[in-house]
Amino acid sequence: MFPFDQPTPTAFYLVLYLGTLLLHVVPMNYVLAGSSYLALLGVWETARGQVSEPHRAIAAGLRDWMPFALSIAITAGVAPLLFLQVLYKEPFYTANLLLLHRWMAILPILIVAFYLLYLQKSKRFVARPAAVRMLVSVGIFCCFGFVAWSWTENHLLSTRGQEVWIEQYTQGGWFYGDWELPARLALWWVGAFPMLAMILAWQVPAARASLVRLALVALAASAVAGVVYFLQIPAAARSQIVSRGWPYLTLGLLGGAGQAAVWTLAWRVRELTAGLLAGLSAAAVLAALGVTVLRELRRLSAIDITAYYDQHAEAAGVGGWWLFVLLLLMNAGLIAWVIRIACRPAAEPNPQKANSATE
Repeated sequence: MFPFDQPTPTAFYLVLYLGTLLLHVVPMNYVLAGSSYLALLGVWETARGQVSEPHRAIAAGLRDWMPFALSIAITAGVAPLLFLQVLYKEPFYTANLLLLHRWMAILPILIVAFYLLYLQKSKRFVARPAAVRMLVSVGIFCCFGFVAWSWTENHLLSTRGQEVWIEQYTQGGWFYGDWELPARLALWWVGAFPMLAMILAWQVPAARASLVRLALVALAASAVAGVVYFLQIPAAARSQIVSRGWPYLTLGLLGGAGQAAVWTLAWRVRELTAGLLAGLSAAAVLAALGVTVLRELRRLSAIDITAYYDQHAEAAGVGGWWLFVLLLLMNAGLIAWVIRIACRPAAEPNPQKANSATE
């Protein structure tokens, strides 16, 4: 079964890449879908002037946690980026160089997004008029939209081969238009919302009734986007995904169906217990794992990975993997510790100490 049907060094790096990519996908979904949610809510509030209390609670939770979520997404994205360079060195760097300044623009755009997230979190921001808050929220959405589009564009260019690379170089273009880009980007975008809804169900218990509608609509849209994208890719790619990736396709379908079942049950009984939330979280992770592996199989249907076997074997001969594991565990522990500290309820003031300080 993929990726264990590859030589040991290649399978080793594929497992590490896919595993660390999954760690990146979860906070990335929170940031991408969360920024979209806040932008839509800002437009709605500016146009209608009224937002229900559950949506206000969701927005407050997102504004509070988005800077931290972006930090986790970027930190968790370092490891899969490194393994990506080992696995697909030539295609990855070729796409980077061909897109040049457009690709490097991701860094300043993320810096701007970071600043706007902290601005959005400030108390002064909440006191601003709705139109001003909307402009900031839409600006954040545009920043993350640019990053998502750039990564998708870069990924597709890296899989297109030398004929397309030569044409891209001779034209000197900073953009790469591809028939697969809209459907692929739409799939990842709408697919981020079910993960966001699951996390928000833990984060904002008072808004779970509103999250049910968001989650069910997002799951239906994700299914439609997935079918459209699957039918759009070449027949050879579809055949490889089904023949080599059927366990992960099954996993993704079960994860999506499990989420839909839990959210539907929560809608009928009007309650989302901790047990249901645990099952929902497991289903969301399974769906993300299945989609992540299928994404890689789509790449392998366009890239001949056998040409890089020698490079993988050479890289595997270099020591230091134990240091990577140590740092991975250490950073994961630190992030979990920070989340635990941030989730602690604020200590109530002690009246006796306050009186003694006044005296």
